[in-house]
Amino acid sequence: MFKLSFKYKTIIGIAIIEAFFLLILVLNSRAILQSSLEKDIKDYADSVSSLLAIASLDALISKDMATLESIADSAMSNSNMLYIKMIDLDGMLVQRGDQALLKRDFEGDYSIDLSETDGSFDASSDILVEGYKFGSVEVGFSIVDQKATIDNATNKLVIIAVIELIFVALFSLLLGIMLTKRLILLKEAAVKLSQGEIGLQIPLKGTDEVTEASKAFNIMSSKIADVTEKLHFDNSRMDAVMNTATDSIFMISLDGQIQSVNQAAFILFDYKGKDIIGQNMGGFIPDYKYWKLNDLSKNVQLATAMTSRGKKIRLEIHSSMTYFNNEQFIVGVIRDLTLIDELEHELEAVFDLSENGFLIVANDQNISYVNKAFYSIFNTTPEACKEAHDWPCFKDFLTTILDSDHHIDLTLLEKQSTPETLYLKLPEEKIVRVTRQKIDKNDNNASDILFFVDITHETIVDRMKSEFLSTAAHELRTPLASVMGFSELLSIRDYNPEKTKEIASNINRQAVRLKALLDDLLDIARIEDRAMGAFDMQQGTLEAVLTELIIDISASDDYHFIDFQKPAHWPTVEFDPSKIRQIFSNILSNAFKYSPKSSKIMVSTAIRMADGVSVFGVIIEDTGIGMTPNELSHVGERFYRADKTGNIAGTGLGISLTKEFVKIHNGQLDITSTIGKGTMVIVWLPITILIEHIEE
Repeated sequence: MFKLSFKYKTIIGIAIIEAFFLLILVLNSRAILQSSLEKDIKDYADSVSSLLAIASLDALISKDMATLESIADSAMSNSNMLYIKMIDLDGMLVQRGDQALLKRDFEGDYSIDLSETDGSFDASSDILVEGYKFGSVEVGFSIVDQKATIDNATNKLVIIAVIELIFVALFSLLLGIMLTKRLILLKEAAVKLSQGEIGLQIPLKGTDEVTEASKAFNIMSSKIADVTEKLHFDNSRMDAVMNTATDSIFMISLDGQIQSVNQAAFILFDYKGKDIIGQNMGGFIPDYKYWKLNDLSKNVQLATAMTSRGKKIRLEIHSSMTYFNNEQFIVGVIRDLTLIDELEHELEAVFDLSENGFLIVANDQNISYVNKAFYSIFNTTPEACKEAHDWPCFKDFLTTILDSDHHIDLTLLEKQSTPETLYLKLPEEKIVRVTRQKIDKNDNNASDILFFVDITHETIVDRMKSEFLSTAAHELRTPLASVMGFSELLSIRDYNPEKTKEIASNINRQAVRLKALLDDLLDIARIEDRAMGAFDMQQGTLEAVLTELIIDISASDDYHFIDFQKPAHWPTVEFDPSKIRQIFSNILSNAFKYSPKSSKIMVSTAIRMADGVSVFGVIIEDTGIGMTPNELSHVGERFYRADKTGNIAGTGLGISLTKEFVKIHNGQLDITSTIGKGTMVIVWLPITILIEHIEE
């Protein structure tokens, strides 16, 4: 079979394409365009000259020069007309146009090439009458447009020729690429094989020399793949193990030069691979310079390393000696302890900031962790608990502060995942909710964590609310029962006017009592919702308010006596009259309720300096039952009443409201009390205008 090389195939293809385009350009385009233009201009010239001959026939026979000149002028208005001559048998009659063309001898043209010498395509028509010639019309037309058309066509032919050459070049390029593609593939495959891409195969097409070379390459590549396949498999397995490890794996020579590391080492030291391989381990781990080979080959080492950005990281290094190609190396694993340290610090910070107590107990009964809130909850210190760092000692400690009225023993602390309530007797009552569970619920050997929450306040508030509801219901029921009873009497019986008035007065008094109680409740709600609005503050003295209030209270109570010691001079303060009356009314009412009958209530005043401001105080002292320090500490709390018997009427709202009202007046409420001796309440208000003379 006859074979052509790629060189001859390329030459033959280029010759065929070039001959084809040249034949089109030379033989067809130029000839067709030339012939078409010559025919058009000749037909146009002949038709125009014939029309002019016909139009000027009558004027030429009658020698009407004016008409002939008019016809000539009209003809010259044609932009392509260069000249016109009208001639009879005697000679020239009329001529118009280019003088140079008019002076030369007329010679008719039949091609554009003949008219190129003077730039005029010349044509003529005889003026005939029944076959006899009376004259002629000679005209000349510009060939500028035709020349432009030919030039334009010539340019296009040049463009076609250039395009033809471009196409030929592109075809040659594509043909060359197609012919040399397998050679390029063979070259690239050889390069890839030298770079380690074993088993590479080239597609086989054709029967030429390149195909034979590709067959030989494929056989060689298969042989290399067979030899190296097992080695690559083993290396891949090892690389997968090393690069998926989260810890850094290294191999160094005995002089400390790094031979190999996995990807985790690049991340650990924040270096690229080329910056690590070949460097000395001491450049990354300064402590390495002082270690002995025996240290690295036998022990676990703790060290501090430096990343490429100068960050210090704490490491744990496990290493041993090994042999490779009859040479000794040190291989090992580096574990980053930084994240573990950070997590421990973060967890410890969270535990220390928590208001709840945490205690961790290991299986060996050793207490491994106690946070700060734990000591606060149990009212102790770390120093006091040094000997209680095991679980039995801790339970012994709890036994000393346990409220035995609620607990017999501490078995509740052994219950898993069940919240329990622990009652303690410290300087004051404390209630703690305890939850115990495994740190790892799936591991029975995991340490236990005990979670302590101080619920004392919530429990006491709930208790106070319950007591308040009970007291409020009782307080509301008493006047309500009176209102209902007396109103029922009025509805079923007829009384004389005096008795009716007495009953109505009683109903009104109980209704007023109900209203006062409801007003207290509403005032508490408004204060909590910040909806009290602006007080009706006025400048003045408290003399009139106190005097009127003491008179009213004294008139309503025959069992107590108020000793009102008025000051010689009253300073000016800012106050809301209705609220200030309510303040002192609540205080005096408590003094009456908690003092024995026939006792005396002292009301006096005082002036002092507090934080650089003059304040005026109204002092109310009674000789009543008094309060314990614990009871006194809760005075002013919502719903709190020192009397738990219920024998003394009240809801525990009066002093709470008083405290809030005094605060809104920018004042201060001081309360001191001694159990069995009485209570003293002082209301301090800022003085706006101080009297000039104050008696000492």
